[in-house]
Amino acid sequence: MRSPPLAIMSMGLAAAPRRLIWHRRDLRLDDNDLYRHDSNNYSIYVFDPRDFELGSTRSGIVAGPHYTRRLLDAVHCLKKNLEEKGGNLIVRVGSALAEVPSIAQQLDVDEVAWAEVPGFYECEASRTMQNILQYGSYRCNVFTTCTLTLAHPHDLPRNPDTWQHLARPNERRRKKSRSKSGKQTAQEVASPRNIVDITPRRFDGMPTIMGDFRRVARTCSNVRGPSNEPPRSCIAKGGNNLSEEVPSIETLFKPLRETSSLVLECLPPGMIEGVVKSAIALRDEKASSGAPERPLEDLEDFIMRRASSADRSLCDVSGGHSSRLSTPLALGTISPRQVYHVTRRCQERLEDPSKVDWIISHLEMRDYFLFDCFREGKNAFRLEPKPAHQRARIEWRPLAESRDEFLRWCSGRTGLPMVDAGMREMIATGYASNRVRQNMASVLTKDLNLDWRLGADWFQFLLEDHCVAANWGNWAYFSGVGGDPKSRHFRTASQANRYDPDGKYVMRWVEELSKAADVEDVIRPWSRLEGWEAIIKNPDESQLTWQDKLKVENDGRVS
Repeated sequence: MRSPPLAIMSMGLAAAPRRLIWHRRDLRLDDNDLYRHDSNNYSIYVFDPRDFELGSTRSGIVAGPHYTRRLLDAVHCLKKNLEEKGGNLIVRVGSALAEVPSIAQQLDVDEVAWAEVPGFYECEASRTMQNILQYGSYRCNVFTTCTLTLAHPHDLPRNPDTWQHLARPNERRRKKSRSKSGKQTAQEVASPRNIVDITPRRFDGMPTIMGDFRRVARTCSNVRGPSNEPPRSCIAKGGNNLSEEVPSIETLFKPLRETSSLVLECLPPGMIEGVVKSAIALRDEKASSGAPERPLEDLEDFIMRRASSADRSLCDVSGGHSSRLSTPLALGTISPRQVYHVTRRCQERLEDPSKVDWIISHLEMRDYFLFDCFREGKNAFRLEPKPAHQRARIEWRPLAESRDEFLRWCSGRTGLPMVDAGMREMIATGYASNRVRQNMASVLTKDLNLDWRLGADWFQFLLEDHCVAANWGNWAYFSGVGGDPKSRHFRTASQANRYDPDGKYVMRWVEELSKAADVEDVIRPWSRLEGWEAIIKNPDESQLTWQDKLKVENDGRVS
């Protein structure tokens, strides 16, 4: 570790230490623990070209066009906020493992700080960065924390017995004697104070079932208060000459748009081009409107006016039925702690505070997927179920013999209206409601029996709110290989009848049904419209509940 620079004395006070903050998914100033008020804080964001090209991960593409559209907005906003405080966001294009140490050396900083991000490759990058900065040619201190979760890792149990006791407090257990092997538990191994421990071993004993995890988190982890926005005095001046221009969607996706290689081995370039063009069109539409991002103000308005009556189970959650927090949380333009404390403050002014408890419940569910992703490491991408649930082996069909079906699913051409509507909405906007996402996942994994990771890969490319932990965790959960002990199969026609009863959502996105005269045509077109072909044989058998099958048998319709 290099020696700190000689103190520059002014009126008897030493110069504040220099800290370089490597922004990842924490693109905000308010409630950001990386900004120390007793330091001169420089800020950097690095766009790695490999994240937008084929071949950098198992799926090939880390950041899709819609996510990138929202990312660029967030980077521009952070840059503006820093400039208003007299500082600057240093923007670089290249590998963060090269760019961050280089900028740290040029600024002669004492410390580099960043927040951990769930995901095997993301954690590998963090460990490599630590090694470069602590043992490379330019050495400085390292500080890491975790800003993406509601509960801080330090506030959760560090011992398997504690996890189990808090998860199932009424279960009787045989008292275990202390191991004589000399092997230390995670609780007994103290990590350095400046490094947050998010290694898989640290979460040994964490429950695999979501409900058990939430019970533990509620019991032992009080939500920390948000930190104050850093004052102007702690934002370092300078670094402008080290910054590059913020790139555009066109620049970042130029190599992908020019390649002849197939995404996921079967998706043609024209299909990928359509997603990129959709993202560009939405960017231009937002630019012309001039509407600023106001996540905290929008959240308070939603809680006070809409959250109590929001029907979050609908296919179409526009019109105030969703908080739409998933993207700000994924990018870190708002923190879970901010959401929690704004919700609690608003509850004090609501007639029935319990009607908005679901917002905090969703933060707890999200925490489960984030911490589970830290715990699983590379196993988050495993094909088979978690060993803890002892499920039967699932016979997944290989892509080699099901390319046409997968292509139809990816393009929204399955002939199952709700599924096709959801896919077309995601291609055009990067978003679909949770209800619709679950139905799309169910068809791919339970009806077509295709490798669930193919679906997670495609969602990763499409979603504007993509987060490795939330996307891959939810896919594993609902396909039957994750932490959910139940086997879920959604009957998409019955789901559409219940959650899109007037068919307006489907008619909006599936042009072929936009002028349907009867809602039954929208729900079950294969049985009512000549020439309509579904990807599944006899959809009434697999896409209707037994109750709705009886309705069809007796009345000829479900609606």
